Amino acid sequence: MWTKVYFNQQSIQRETPRSVLIKMPNHSKYKGYCFWHPAKLVREEGGKGYHLSFSFSDDFNFNVIKYGQGRYNSNEIISEYELDAEDMKEVWQVVDRSIQVSVSDEIQKKKDENHLEIIVEEIIPKKESPLDSNEIDDLRL
Repeated sequence: MWTKVYFNQQSIQRETPRSVLIKMPNHSKYKGYCFWHPAKLVREEGGKGYHLSFSFSDDFNFNVIKYGQGRYNSNEIISEYELDAEDMKEVWQVVDRSIQVSVSDEIQKKKDENHLEIIVEEIIPKKESPLDSNEIDDLRL
């Protein structure tokens, strides 16, 4: 089964044509860590490009890494963990919930804007009484 996790555009550190480097949430024990994810599985979800999502299956494993912060070791991996899909859902649950609410509100707002109300009225013609001979003569004149 596939899972979709929502996150903010600010969580993207780098992008290449084939993959995206995503920072882990600051409120988790993996603050400062990041992971590479296939670009095909990262999508725009709304918020004028601010809300994104990344998708993964239940058998997906994430290699969460921490790069050095110094001048000479910024490309060097200092620490590394491997997380499975369940761990990743747990780490992202707070961010995911808050953004998912925003995205669903935005989708509902778009639906409301696109909703057209059509009113159908039934028009029943009045019954006319047959014309008298005097009325017919008046019409001829």
